Amino acid sequence: MTGRLSGKAAVVTGGTRGIGRAITEAFLAEGAKVTIVGTDEQSVGIALAEIGESERLDGIATDFSRDPSGSVVISKALGHFSRLDVLVNNAGIGSFQGPFELTSEEWERVFSVNLTAPFFLAREAARVMGEHGGGSIVNIASIAAHTGGLAGSPAYAASKAGLLGLTKSLARQFGEIGVRVNAISPADIETDMTADWPQEIRHKLIAMTPLGRFGRVEEVTGAAIFLASDEASYVTGQTLGINGGVHME
Repeated sequence: MTGRLSGKAAVVTGGTRGIGRAITEAFLAEGAKVTIVGTDEQSVGIALAEIGESERLDGIATDFSRDPSGSVVISKALGHFSRLDVLVNNAGIGSFQGPFELTSEEWERVFSVNLTAPFFLAREAARVMGEHGGGSIVNIASIAAHTGGLAGSPAYAASKAGLLGLTKSLARQFGEIGVRVNAISPADIETDMTADWPQEIRHKLIAMTPLGRFGRVEEVTGAAIFLASDEASYVTGQTLGINGGVHME
């Protein structure tokens, strides 16, 4: 542990698995206190038990597709650790309804989790951070925001593109209170979720990637640690693409 986040308290949504779980463990290794947010009590309980850092780890269960407001999450996190320095908006859901099948209910479901909840969470977090000298908000977007997506629903690509616009807007609005807002746009990352993808899909995606492989979770967590830390104190409104060269600005 190098302690780059020592003394900081963070909230990581979608922190029970995948990239969110990896970010949680990396933040703990860097000395942070972390509140993870998962969709249900069971998944949160399993993650807390497996990670095992009881003194610096807490969990909250909430379903953003049903309630995208962030006030309960932020207030509960404050109640446990008495401060908030970092918010990672990682929770997200996909969809495979095509443009001619996509229902209004599915559109609303995807946007509630991928865009509406990040806004309200960021707003509630910024209120707290601004009162205590500032903080950092990191939004986890997707390469689909830049490319329109290689598969899946227009709702997913649109919601993630909206998250990038939100990142820039909030960075401008929150700068005066010392709250930085940045985004990370990963492509395909090796997690328990992508491990189950069909081999033909994996081979196709790897063939499109100049670096010739999927990314590793530590290649995302390193970026998250940097953006959350004081090392990024002059970085705001930026999007860091972690995609092996599939998309280049």
